[in-house]
Amino acid sequence: MKGTFFVALFLAAGSFAASLSRETFRPPSIHTIDAARYKAASNGTISVAELFDDDKRGNTLQKRDAGNVSLCTAANWKQYCVYITNAGPNDCVNLASDLNDLVSSFGPDPNQSCTMFADSRQNFGSAADCNPSVALAVGPIVSPGVSDLSQPFNIGQGQIVNGFNDVLSSYS
Repeated sequence: MKGTFFVALFLAAGSFAASLSRETFRPPSIHTIDAARYKAASNGTISVAELFDDDKRGNTLQKRDAGNVSLCTAANWKQYCVYITNAGPNDCVNLASDLNDLVSSFGPDPNQSCTMFADSRQNFGSAADCNPSVALAVGPIVSPGVSDLSQPFNIGQGQIVNGFNDVLSSYS
């Protein structure tokens, strides 16, 4: 009887964990930022501290239809999360110091796909610039994305990626 209870509890816990996606579990605090403003922080035009000054003034951004991506520094859409909006098609977004090599959850909005880029070992710690000749490219990543980049995940057509945690530097 004890074994049956344990198996049932284990299966229920697994079903709950599998159901955690960005659609069913939103982080309690997610920062929304326009891609153009985020790129300014990435290239040093503004500081990371200045990224969310508009939120403090009450000038929040509106959700747009194209180019929206959620990124979090912990698995399952937890800890520090940023929702970058309005990146154009094939637009490269280099991550600033708040996310570069720190992302553990990544996902584009529905009907979108992205390619993630990680620095090559000789360029580790710098922006990958969405260039597959100097960076490792993984994609396409489609909605809901990958809730835990430290675990193997399927990107389609039988391609399994064996973890991409804390290496993401840019995406397009």
